[in-house]
Amino acid sequence: METLTFPVPGLRGWALVGALLAAFALAIAAAGEGWKWVVVAALAFGFLLELVAARLAPRAVELMRESGLTMPVRLAIASIPLVVLAATCLSTALTVGAAVVAVVVVVSSAALERLQLWVVRVRRVPLRARRLDLGGFRLPPKAPRFAMSPMGTDAVYPLLASVGLAVSAQLGGRLAASVGLVVAGIAAAVAPGWLGVLLARDLRSGLRERAVAATSAAVEKLRPEVVLYFSGVVEELYQLRMWFAPVAKLNRRTLVVVRSDLAMDQLDRVPFPVVSSPYNGMIDALPLPPRVVTLFATHSGNNLSMVRRRETYCVFVGHGDSDKPDSSNPYARLYDEVWVAGPLGRRRYAEAGVGIRDEAIHEVGRPQFVPPDEPPPSPPVIVYAPTWEGWGGDDHHSSLAHAGLALVERLLATAGIRVQYRPHPLTGVRDPVVRRINRQIIERVGRVGEGERIETTFARASALVTDVSSTISEYLPFDRPYALIDTRPLGRRAYTRRFPSSAGGFLLGPDLAGLDRFVAAAQGGSDPSARARRALIADALGDPATSQERFAAAVDRALSA
Repeated sequence: METLTFPVPGLRGWALVGALLAAFALAIAAAGEGWKWVVVAALAFGFLLELVAARLAPRAVELMRESGLTMPVRLAIASIPLVVLAATCLSTALTVGAAVVAVVVVVSSAALERLQLWVVRVRRVPLRARRLDLGGFRLPPKAPRFAMSPMGTDAVYPLLASVGLAVSAQLGGRLAASVGLVVAGIAAAVAPGWLGVLLARDLRSGLRERAVAATSAAVEKLRPEVVLYFSGVVEELYQLRMWFAPVAKLNRRTLVVVRSDLAMDQLDRVPFPVVSSPYNGMIDALPLPPRVVTLFATHSGNNLSMVRRRETYCVFVGHGDSDKPDSSNPYARLYDEVWVAGPLGRRRYAEAGVGIRDEAIHEVGRPQFVPPDEPPPSPPVIVYAPTWEGWGGDDHHSSLAHAGLALVERLLATAGIRVQYRPHPLTGVRDPVVRRINRQIIERVGRVGEGERIETTFARASALVTDVSSTISEYLPFDRPYALIDTRPLGRRAYTRRFPSSAGGFLLGPDLAGLDRFVAAAQGGSDPSARARRALIADALGDPATSQERFAAAVDRALSA
């Protein structure tokens, strides 16, 4: 699965489909009456609708394809008024010519669709690489954009032919009609012909085999000591990116392995070589040295293709310690070691009783987050960073649907503070209520830039409101007030017992009771949570200032294990 969003055709998509079919109907009716310029206008309108649909309503194009209205079928319908117009206003010879051109246009379009698919498949090599020296291997130039365009430009060919027919009917001659038909037929055949030549070239060159050989040779030459492995979807790439900086500080030969071409395409400014393959066999065959430490940022069934390799010493580093079930998941038994941030993370696994040996757990802190030197900003900034709604049935996973909008409105009404909003990257993918409230908050206060690193957001935060998630452990090194919203409500004692990471923060009631005291602490006033928060920092992270050193030492030990 490459995406977690599931678009459906809205009113705009249905309107575009209906308008396109109406344009075809009008062109056919006008051709029967001999209204030549109405035919041209209707087909021109249809052409514009094709362009608009491909650009602004791609789901409408999918809808037409799924219902059998593919581009060749739409072109066949659009060609009907050509033949009818020629029969109504021109000679039998031109009627036959219009029919022949209609067949050429439809067949060319069908061939183009198939050739586009084949070109993509042939050029989608089984093993891709970035930032690796592939020797003399280079991917051949891409097919021209006009030949691969999904913009519905095929619809211009019936329009060209109709203009020729209309001009000839208006002038009483045959030349314009002949020119229009010939130009439309030749133009329709250019793109599939071009793609056919390129496809033959790529097949003859053994492109796929050469790409695998060149990439494998480059990996063998690199001899990576550390592999960062990621098999999640593109929306979860933040889980991988958070490890780039601490791994880069190791000064070890590092290779990033991702299991999706879409994920590779989204990885910009990667400090390491990257390889990508969706095929387990390709991962099995990567030439790795006798010992390599593989760091897994997320659990996935596709992790098995690397875990089962004898060369790899497998470590689950995760993408943040939290009180969520994923931080004590029995799937972690799969790995040689599990690295947690501090003693609290170790206790989670022990209390969960999921079979993780205590000696397999190592405390390495959170090397991504370094205690800041700067004081909190002035005027104070309160960041609201709720988590997403989750895949399970817990309606209280996120505070957004319960108190998110009310919280933001209360904060905006408070003088002397600024509000920033940083939702989880997956917010709203499952629950339409959460999606709606997320949109409403963005309309009120905007949002932190999607590419901004979370530590940058936290550095300018005087205080944080969040949910039970790894966001807490990521904010703790800043030693500034934070709060959670008891949406269930459980009460302080039961909430802290169930979610130990809340022990160092303020707990707001479902009606936001306690918000004034939290805001006062954010503004530099009395902070009754400070003592408990500092105790939690030691329990959750150890010494935050030594996280990178502990992480590096753990990698060194794993390489020699």
